[in-house]
Amino acid sequence: MPTDLQSDRNLTERARRGEPAAWRAIYDSTCDRLFAFLCYQIGDRDEARDILQETYLQAFRKLDTFRGEAPLEVWLRAIALGRSIDWKRVMLRRLKRTVTLEESSARVEPDIQGVRFDSEGSALRRALAKLSHHQRAALLLREWEGRSFGEIANLLGCAESTARVHHARAREHMRAALRGTQRPLVDRQWEGQES
Repeated sequence: MPTDLQSDRNLTERARRGEPAAWRAIYDSTCDRLFAFLCYQIGDRDEARDILQETYLQAFRKLDTFRGEAPLEVWLRAIALGRSIDWKRVMLRRLKRTVTLEESSARVEPDIQGVRFDSEGSALRRALAKLSHHQRAALLLREWEGRSFGEIANLLGCAESTARVHHARAREHMRAALRGTQRPLVDRQWEGQES
């Protein structure tokens, strides 16, 4: 029986040969999770849809770079993460050109009103929106999708220890925000312990 990695390699090889069914299988098996991930990262469903489309187009063009050392979805998620970071850079550049920057307007706050999941409330969405891009990605990939820190580090393009720090700081910020207290992140109780 082939492993998941072997199945991904076989699927991508079929897609390289131009089999539409292989592309459909790739899309069907990854689209929903990638879209949800992008909604959290971008905060706007329409923009997330556009970036999702760009992700698949880039994957189609660069399919020959997929080595099969990690699952296909991890490779696609790395592309999606890169596209979302590019989008945020463009938005920040536009904001800088049109608004006098003050401390409160220097951040692009995502509009996540349209993203709805049963388990989330408005306090959770507000707290997630206040996290840095890398912290939010690390938290969602670890807590929501159960990714390993190695996979998270791969997606964020950083060391595994840095991915752990992003995750830990995000958890501490979320705990403080959801309790209604904002404690500084220098408090080291966040290292894997409930405080």
